[in-house]
Amino acid sequence: MKRVYLIGLPGSGKSTSGKRFAKQLGWAYADLDKIVTIRAGRSIPAIFENEGELAFRKYEQAALYETAASSDIVIGCGGGTAAFENNIDWMRAHGVVIWINISLVELGKRLLKSVNERPMFPDRDPSAIQQQLQKLFESRQDFYKQAHIQVDSEAALLRINNLVISSY
Repeated sequence: MKRVYLIGLPGSGKSTSGKRFAKQLGWAYADLDKIVTIRAGRSIPAIFENEGELAFRKYEQAALYETAASSDIVIGCGGGTAAFENNIDWMRAHGVVIWINISLVELGKRLLKSVNERPMFPDRDPSAIQQQLQKLFESRQDFYKQAHIQVDSEAALLRINNLVISSY
């Protein structure tokens, strides 16, 4: 079974880069957030608002576990997926985990430009976004550091396809 789990902070490019990486590998791509919205029948902001973050994380974990049935797939995980319960250990046991580690300054710029509604970033103030990114990084970095591979850009991700395939 060949699976790649992409982790990192919001705005790091897990979805965009993940689609390109999957295409380069000749594999499928799945986005955990999209799986969650389909299974829950509502948007992630609606889940956060009506049921809270813990309910969202449980939906997310169920979607993550569903990926074990797939092979030759790249999975873009939500920013907090790796930090919930034992998800990072589970991902490491079921595939190659890659941390897309983009600078917080660059992430802040990307989030300001983003048209996606992000429950963790309700404020469009650049200072508030940087503070929230710093807080999230500090609380999640120990989980992210457990990834098998760390890259700092989409270009770096696209260069490692042979390494990923040979990991199996």
